[in-house]
Amino acid sequence: PHPGHPGELSLTALLPALRRRLALPAELHVVKAPSRECSGLVLLSSCHRATDQLQRFFADARRRGQFPATYCAVTVGVPAEAEGEIRVGLRQQQQGDTTVVVPVPVPGRRSIARGEVKPTLTRYRVLGAAGGCALLQLQPRTAFPEQLPVHLTLLLCPALGDHRHSSRVGRVLGVPFLLPPEAATPRTQVLDEELQERLGLSPGQLCHLPLHLHLQRLALP
Repeated sequence: PHPGHPGELSLTALLPALRRRLALPAELHVVKAPSRECSGLVLLSSCHRATDQLQRFFADARRRGQFPATYCAVTVGVPAEAEGEIRVGLRQQQQGDTTVVVPVPVPGRRSIARGEVKPTLTRYRVLGAAGGCALLQLQPRTAFPEQLPVHLTLLLCPALGDHRHSSRVGRVLGVPFLLPPEAATPRTQVLDEELQERLGLSPGQLCHLPLHLHLQRLALP
């Protein structure tokens, strides 16, 4: 479940039932949760004072360059370097009827000052690799919508199950390269036949493959 919108199956809609099951005197609310596409840890609270303290802690930790949130991702492709960082400006732009997040490799000072572009940073480490896929540990130092999936495409290793951004990574004779966002419309992720067989999926089932991006750990004060 995700925070979601009214009427959808969402985390927020389930909170009253969870409160009753736990016999809590106060209402539950979400302190921190992964984005709606991701799986992983959800931090709930029934105390607004504790929530305020924790949210200030998360904001202060980012300013100090610490990494309270750690994600894991399964990627299609293995990064060239075993560990490193992705540092790039990101902005949202309208593309047809949808809003897409696009990288801005060298953002101008004015665009940053106006808030049009936000500098973003993610540290990554390869935990393992097999069959052309990798398991990555990700620590985002900044917070921006869709930051992690977009950063993974810049590594030329989109997350498994990324049907929104993976089309930005093309291949010629097996060598990956980056396509501009305007030339890559979102579509069901394309996997080679060997990987499809290992996953036990038919071509028609690929569109239901979930995004393999998981909030694994939260460091609390």
